[in-house]
Amino acid sequence: MTVNSSRKHLVLVGAGRANLHVLKGLARQGSADMNVTLVAPQPYYIDPAMLPGYVAGDYALDEVRIALDPLVEASGVTYVAAHVHSLDATGRRIQLTSGDALPYDVLSVDAEPTLEREAVEHAMPGARRNALFVHPYEAFVQLWPQLQALAQERALQVAVIGGDLAAVELAMAVAQALNSPHGSRVSLISGDAPLLADQPAGLQRRVLSRLKAMHITVLQDRCVGLDGQAVELASGATLLCDAPLLALIAGTPAWLTQAGLQADEVGELVVNERLQSESHRQVFVVPPHAPPETGPVLEANLRTAMGGGNFKKAPVGPVRLRTVSCGDGHAIAAWGFLAIEGREVWNWKDRRDRRQLAALFTP
Repeated sequence: MTVNSSRKHLVLVGAGRANLHVLKGLARQGSADMNVTLVAPQPYYIDPAMLPGYVAGDYALDEVRIALDPLVEASGVTYVAAHVHSLDATGRRIQLTSGDALPYDVLSVDAEPTLEREAVEHAMPGARRNALFVHPYEAFVQLWPQLQALAQERALQVAVIGGDLAAVELAMAVAQALNSPHGSRVSLISGDAPLLADQPAGLQRRVLSRLKAMHITVLQDRCVGLDGQAVELASGATLLCDAPLLALIAGTPAWLTQAGLQADEVGELVVNERLQSESHRQVFVVPPHAPPETGPVLEANLRTAMGGGNFKKAPVGPVRLRTVSCGDGHAIAAWGFLAIEGREVWNWKDRRDRRQLAALFTP
C-alpha cells in the first residue's frame, strides 16, 4: 500500500466513538494537506450502550449498527478493511493482516477492546469451541439470533460469564429476550469477588434487587472449563448449561501491548493527558470507556500533532453518571451515592443514547 509521501499521513485504527468524531470533523472542515486512512475490520459501528437493548429486543439491529460508508465518503478518508497485525512504533508503520504495511506520521488507536482467545482458552478449556464471545461485537450480533431461535424451540439454561456492569446488563437483557415462550433460565457467573463491589452501594443494591426479581441466579464463582453441556466452576461445582456467553472484561489489543510503548507495572499503556503514548508521542490511544467529550479533544490534538498548535487536555477520572439497562423498559441511573430506577429512567437513557449515536453520523 502506498500513500502520497509529500503529504503527512494520519492513520486511524478502529471505528470507536472518538475516531468517528475525527471523521465527522474531517467531513465538516476537510483534511487540509494531509492524507487520512481509517483501518477497521468491519464497515460498521456498533454502539455498546445500546447493545443490551438489541439483545433484549428493544432495538432492531440497524438501530444499533450503523454503516460507516456515508461518513467515510463525506470525510474523504481512505478506508481499509483489515485487522492490525503489528505496530512498529519506532519506524512509524503498522502491518496489516492483509499483508500491507501502512506508514504513518501520526497514529490514533480507538479500537474495540479485545479478548485474547488463547489466554481465555488457557483459563477456561473449551471456551473457544463452546462459548459465544461478546467481543467482537460484529460476530456476536450475527450469532445472537441463532440462540434466540433455539429458545423458541425449548427452554435453555444460559450462563453469562463476567462480573462488570456490561455483563450484568447482558444477563438481564438475555433473561428478558429468552424468557418466552418456554421460560429459559439465566445464571450470572461473576467471578471470585462480590458482584459490582467496585460500584457505589446504591447502584449495587438496586442491581442485585433487579437480578433477584428477574430470577437470575448469581454465582460468586469462577469458570474454569466448558464442555458443551456444562460449565465447570473453581469451587468444584458443575452448572448445566446449553449456551455460555463470555462477557469478560476485554482489554488492549495484543499488537498494541507488544509494540514497545511505555507501560506501567501491570502492563497498561501509559497515556498522558493529551491521549499520547508517553514514550511515542506520535501514537494517540483512546482509553476504553472514554466519555463522549474525548472525541473533540482527540480531533483537536490530532490536528495539532499534524500541523502544530496547542494541545488540549482530555477528560480524566471515572464516569460520574452510570446507567444500567435492566430489560423490560426498566433502567437504573446512579450519580455518586444517589441511585434512581424505573421506566422513566429507561426512557431518558433511550433518548440520550439515540441522540448521541445520531450526532456521531450527522455532518
